[in-house]
Amino acid sequence: MLSGPDHLHQLPGEFFVAACRQCRLWFQNPRPPIDALASLYPDDYRPHVPAGGTSGGTPLLRASTARYLAAQLGYPAIQALPEAGGFNWRAVRWLDPVRRWTVGVGLLPQFVPDGALLDIGCGNGSRLASLRQYGWRRLHGIELVAAAAAEARANDLAVECGPVESTLESHADGSLDVVISSMVLEHLPDPFAVVRRIAAKLKPGGQFLFSTVVRDSLDARIYGKFWGGFDFPRHLVYFRRADLDAMLTDHYEQAEYFYQAAPVDFLRSSSWRRLAGERRIVDEVIVRLGSGIPQAAWLAGAVLAWLGKTSRVSCRCRRMA
Repeated sequence: MLSGPDHLHQLPGEFFVAACRQCRLWFQNPRPPIDALASLYPDDYRPHVPAGGTSGGTPLLRASTARYLAAQLGYPAIQALPEAGGFNWRAVRWLDPVRRWTVGVGLLPQFVPDGALLDIGCGNGSRLASLRQYGWRRLHGIELVAAAAAEARANDLAVECGPVESTLESHADGSLDVVISSMVLEHLPDPFAVVRRIAAKLKPGGQFLFSTVVRDSLDARIYGKFWGGFDFPRHLVYFRRADLDAMLTDHYEQAEYFYQAAPVDFLRSSSWRRLAGERRIVDEVIVRLGSGIPQAAWLAGAVLAWLGKTSRVSCRCRRMA
């Protein structure tokens, strides 16, 4: 199987991928000790960097998006950026499919008045702070890294620090309306067990929204051992879409997938392959495009996302009633 170093943060060591002989799930083997997982995330790990005032009153949405959330997801009136004068192309209704995709990628749940919401792996609390601006009040978070949890608590957010497997049990079965998990499942030793426990914590019909990385993607095929989705040693599991379907099938229904436009995944992988002296023509094109014309790189990423070819994917589903 494949192996590689920590390209992103240069932690020492060589890390290896193995495959289950029965289900073909890929996983890191050997794995870091459970009590060492928090040390894999350096101070500059992006989701843990101080949020810079995200809990304040600064409007985050355009008025057209706020109207969409009210009409489609039941949100109350949300403070929003004023629309520009003259013809406002952002407000036209035919852009609603784009808004639906944006909301799906962003893991925005259906609004539940007085609903209880838990964000697993909440980092510095920026998502919880935004949801508070959107009208949610009973907000909770779980975060493994103490410094990130402290940053969230400094913004008056109820965040517990510890491994998700144990901290999740502080919530009673059937007590939560929504659970969100953004780019967390691939970091867990046994995400299948955690997803089963999330189902137990949700009310019947409760929403589970998550994002993760899948290896049956165009960039995984292009880059092999340089694929950014490996993110050694932090990612412990490497899913296919079929693995996600199997993970959800016994406890969840109405699953919808939204692929993300993430040109940074291509740019990082091409940069790492160039640094390793194995550059290809495609690497030169992607590095030049990503550094020189970022708008074009994002547009290319959006097209690949709509085609279901990118490696980052968001999902929304509901606990079976």
